[in-house]
Amino acid sequence: MTGIEKIIETIGQDSAARCEEILAAARNQAEAIRAEAVEKAARAAEAALAEAQQKAKSGAVAADARTAQTEKRILLRMKNEVIRQVIASALARLKALPEAEYFDTLARLAAQYAQEGQGEMRLSQKDLDRLPTDFAGKLANITIAPQPAGIADGFLLVYGDVEQNCTFDALSSARLDDIKDALHAHLFA
Repeated sequence: MTGIEKIIETIGQDSAARCEEILAAARNQAEAIRAEAVEKAARAAEAALAEAQQKAKSGAVAADARTAQTEKRILLRMKNEVIRQVIASALARLKALPEAEYFDTLARLAAQYAQEGQGEMRLSQKDLDRLPTDFAGKLANITIAPQPAGIADGFLLVYGDVEQNCTFDALSSARLDDIKDALHAHLFA
C-alpha cells in the first residue's frame, strides 16, 4: 500500500463519522419531504375520494417517486461533497507532511514515475531551500535541477523533451476517477 493510499485510508476512516452525520441529515431531510408529499396526497385523496379515487392513488405513487428521486439526488450530492472533502483533506495532509516524510514520498514517486535514461527532477523553490543533503542519493538516474520550477509541491520529472508532472494536484487529477471510485466503495459500501 502506497503512502497516498495509506493517507486516503486514514482520512476515510477519520471521515466515516462525518459521512454518517451527513447521510443521516440527508435521510431526515428526505423523510420530511416524503412525509409532506404523502400528507398532500392524503388530503387530495380525502377531498376527491368519491370522484377520483384512482387519481388520488396515482398522486400518491407520483409523490413517492418524486420523493425517492429527491432523496437519491440529495444523497448523491452529499456523497460527492464528502468525497471532494476527503480528497482535499488528503492533498492538504500530503502537502503538510513533515519534511522527512515529504521527501521520502517524493523519492518513492520519482522511482514510480522514472523512465529509461537520465532524468532531471525540478522542484519548487520552497523544496529546493529545504532539500535534505542525502535526498539526491535516493534517486536513481535522476539529477536535481538547481533552478526552481514554478510549482507548489511535488516535482516535474524531465527526460529530454518529455515532462512528467508529478505535482500532487496533477497526480490526484490524473487518477481522480479511480480515487473517487475507491473512496465511494470504502465510505459508502
